[in-house]
Amino acid sequence: MRSPKRLQKRDMSPRFWACCTCLRWLAVGVCLCVLVKAFQLQVLEHSVWAERADAQTRTTLDIPVYRGSLMDRSGRLLAVSVGQPSLFADGMHVTDPKGTAEKLASILSEPVQELEGRLRTRKRFIWIRRNLSDAQALECRRARLPGVYLTTEYRRFYPLGDSAGQVLGFTGEDGAGLEGVERAYDGLLRQAVRKVGGFRDGGRHRMWLDTVPPPVAEERYGLKLTLDARIQSLCERHLEEAVREQEASAAEMVVLDARSFEVVAMANWPPFDPNRYASSSPGEWRNRAIADLFEPGSAFKVFLVAAALDAGRVRGNERIFCENGDFRLARHTIHDVHPHGWLTLSEVLKYSSNIGAAKLAMEVGSETYHRYIREFGFGSRTGIDLPGEGAGLVRSWDAWRPVDLASCAFGQSLAVTTLQLTCAVGAIANGGLMGVPRVAGEAVAPDGRTLKRFGGHPWRRVVTRETAERIREMMQAVTEQGGTGTQAVPAGYPVAGKTGTAQVLDPETGTYSNERYTAVFTGFVPADDPRIVMTVVVHDPRKSIYGGVAAAPVFRKVAASALPHLGVLPRRDPPSPTAAVRRAAAPTAPAATSSPPAYASRNASEALLPNLCGRTLKSALKELSALGVTARFQGSGLVVEQDPPAGTVLRDASEVRLVLEDLS
Repeated sequence: MRSPKRLQKRDMSPRFWACCTCLRWLAVGVCLCVLVKAFQLQVLEHSVWAERADAQTRTTLDIPVYRGSLMDRSGRLLAVSVGQPSLFADGMHVTDPKGTAEKLASILSEPVQELEGRLRTRKRFIWIRRNLSDAQALECRRARLPGVYLTTEYRRFYPLGDSAGQVLGFTGEDGAGLEGVERAYDGLLRQAVRKVGGFRDGGRHRMWLDTVPPPVAEERYGLKLTLDARIQSLCERHLEEAVREQEASAAEMVVLDARSFEVVAMANWPPFDPNRYASSSPGEWRNRAIADLFEPGSAFKVFLVAAALDAGRVRGNERIFCENGDFRLARHTIHDVHPHGWLTLSEVLKYSSNIGAAKLAMEVGSETYHRYIREFGFGSRTGIDLPGEGAGLVRSWDAWRPVDLASCAFGQSLAVTTLQLTCAVGAIANGGLMGVPRVAGEAVAPDGRTLKRFGGHPWRRVVTRETAERIREMMQAVTEQGGTGTQAVPAGYPVAGKTGTAQVLDPETGTYSNERYTAVFTGFVPADDPRIVMTVVVHDPRKSIYGGVAAAPVFRKVAASALPHLGVLPRRDPPSPTAAVRRAAAPTAPAATSSPPAYASRNASEALLPNLCGRTLKSALKELSALGVTARFQGSGLVVEQDPPAGTVLRDASEVRLVLEDLS
């Protein structure tokens, strides 16, 4: 009997076996196809598919390199970029524009209709609000609105507010520098974004390996300026005091390092806060110290006398008859404030005689005088590394009439900037050599390394050293007893300077106004070893129109605090009012640990209040206690201001007020 299995096998039809054979060959064919396709993908088209895989899993991210910081010469931050949250939307992912707009309106305090209109545009990128507050950003996160996202932008922040605002300038919302240093050095401070490779998953979310931290924004280059934040603050404070006291409309001040022409301070009043530039007008952010023109008045007589001496047209001991106060020239009459007879060149400057200056200009001649005016830099830009500098106004000499030559002698019929005047006086202080002013000191890396030093411009000679020395002596006579600039002298420091008072030209009538004036004081200190050069300009003073009253006290107050801060201590024995300028080398400064005694007056029984600026509170209180004087103080650090000032007779100083500030 046959087994069931054999019987079953024999009963199978040939068609069945044919099907089995076909299935075998079909399986072989499928395997061959898979192998061929695999060979094609893995070998023949490997590079194509590998590139597509990378495109899906790898991504390139733009990592912002935020704007470099600005610092003063000691490293104090003047401008820094700070991360701020900003809100944007993807219109394709906003599911409910009206509801989303209502929620955002309650957070951002913006009109619902305006927000809804923006969200309905279906654009892939829509700015909702830039630079949100932290509280607004937190509320937006909690709201979890579809299609609405937060990102971080870097906003410019100026920690000192309106201090040096016109010099620093500001940046726009896109981070580009628009004014001041920010604009002049935009190429250095604003660097290109850094590209970094990364991974993403199927949901297009960024992924980072445990060993590779996510990249963060970084700073490449910062800029250290020549400005001194402490001296800048002094200038701004005392300028404001002068403007309010004199009921003036505006004021400017420039402080240069006499040895390098670096800008130590450049102040404008009214001030400007770059943190609020969007709500300010161009008139507020304009740097008037380098842009605005004014007639310098009698301060310009310094350059007339320098031209006369350097060109050999007069001798140093020559005397000029000043017509007892009235001098008729063609159809015009030139007046002096006080009548004088015969004056020496030094006395012409000391008493600021317009008649003496007019006669001296005639002796020099139009062509020669014009040449020296241009040599001192008037009528052309100084070359400072800031935008918006004015060139001044000096007409061609061959268009001068005799009265024009005379008016140019005492600083009218021409216009200058505060910076130009400061640089020209700086050439006298520097022995006749003119430099190029600058505000950029060096480019620095984030770790503080110096990458590049700025400057290196060639110096040029304007007048001989001998001429500069003689002018320096004459300028010091201006600040001595009987001169017009006595209020510019801080106790313990000899000053060389010149006052100026100029009428303002009325553009409507074309004549000089009897109600508007410009008060000027310019000079350098110490006179025999110049450390700083300063110019103070007060516009439209109401209480006193004279530069020796409206502008000179600002010079004195700033110098009294700035010089100790720069390491220049007051003289132990102040020079007598009639002493000539010493021509010796720079005096040896006393050790910082030694404390100068109270100044002695001419009457040995009368001690004078010492200069306490630059001293510690303990040292100042100890000395005042020894003198039997009580003291009130505010702040901490070093003494930066005292009232009454140094040199006050002790019996008139029952109490001294000290202002201290941390200068670190």
